[in-house]
Order: sequence, then C-alpha cells, then structure tokens
Amino acid sequence: MQCRRFTVLYSATNPADSLFFVESGLVKIVKHGPDNKEVLLALVRPGEIFGEEALLLGGPRHSSAEVLQEGTIFVIPKEIFARFCSETPQVWRMLAELLAQRVCDLEQKVELLLMRDVEQRILINLAELAEAVGVPQEDGGHAVQFSQGEIASLVGATRETTSSTLNALARRGLVKLGRRKLIVSDPQALRAVAESPRVRSVGT
Repeated sequence: MQCRRFTVLYSATNPADSLFFVESGLVKIVKHGPDNKEVLLALVRPGEIFGEEALLLGGPRHSSAEVLQEGTIFVIPKEIFARFCSETPQVWRMLAELLAQRVCDLEQKVELLLMRDVEQRILINLAELAEAVGVPQEDGGHAVQFSQGEIASLVGATRETTSSTLNALARRGLVKLGRRKLIVSDPQALRAVAESPRVRSVGT
C-alpha cells in the first residue's frame, strides 16, 4: 500500500499479527512514555522488514511504527510469512541476521547516549542519515528530511537543546537549516568534528 508521511502503521498494545516490508520510503519505530515523550528505537529503510515480533513472539505490540517518508509498504499476515519461511529455510538465516543487526544498532544507540554529548550525537546521526536516506542536492549536499523534533527524538535530547545545538552548528557552517529538513554538505566532515576533542555540548 502507498503510505503518506505520518501514517501510523501500528501502535503499542495492537495485536502483533502481521509483518511489514518497506519497498520505498522510511519508517520509524518508537516508544512513547507516560508523558507522551517519544524515543526513537529504529529507522527502517527500503528493503527491510519490521514488526517481526509478530512471527517470533506474538501477543501485543510493544512499540509504534510511523511513516517518516512517503513510500510503498507491504503488510504480510503472520501465517503467510511463517509458511513462506518454512518453505524457504534460508529466510530464517536472513531474519536472524536482521535481528542481530538491530541488536548492534541498539547497542550503538546506548553507547552514544551514555558516552557522547548532544552535539556529537547530532553530528554522528546526521552523517548517517545523510548517507542512508539523504536527498541529493544540486550543490552536492544531502537533504535530511527530518524536523528538529524528530532529530531530538533520535538523539535522546530535549527539543530546546537540539534546536540550540543545530543553530550553533549552522553558524559554524556544518549544516543548513530549512523547513522540516537539514542540509548536510559533507557527512565525513560531520564525523571528523564529532571526533574532535574541541566538541562541546550545548546542554542535555
């Protein structure tokens, strides 16, 4: 099905009775706290599946999935996917590799939250987003079509701190700020600055 931005594919407590395949677009997997604060757990890119807890655990969902960039997403009933896996055993290996990569991604996220300051987290995540889902620009840069609130959720910081940090990075010429997007001219330059001992966070 063709899904527009902000489409909620499932929410926490919904029954886990299907998996999803992203043909195009971008999906975020998030958890919401009691105060509705959002924590971004994963970004699902084209060619990947999500909602695999339907196959492995069943029961209710523990997170929510929302479309970040418009695209085509296939909904696969649990029973059909399980039968396909039984008929095509190598799919189990692919699924295991996907889950292992998700664990590695979560470990990296925890490491960034505990060992890096806000500015470093923003720089590293923007570099990765620019390379993975950035829209090429005429000047050679990459447009990351995320709002500042979404960046805040991604890096685990308040929106106010994220906005102050992004404005500081823009003044230094590292990013350009636009409406619901940021322009990254050189992802490798962002990584180099993130590793520099001179980096200081605006706050937490």
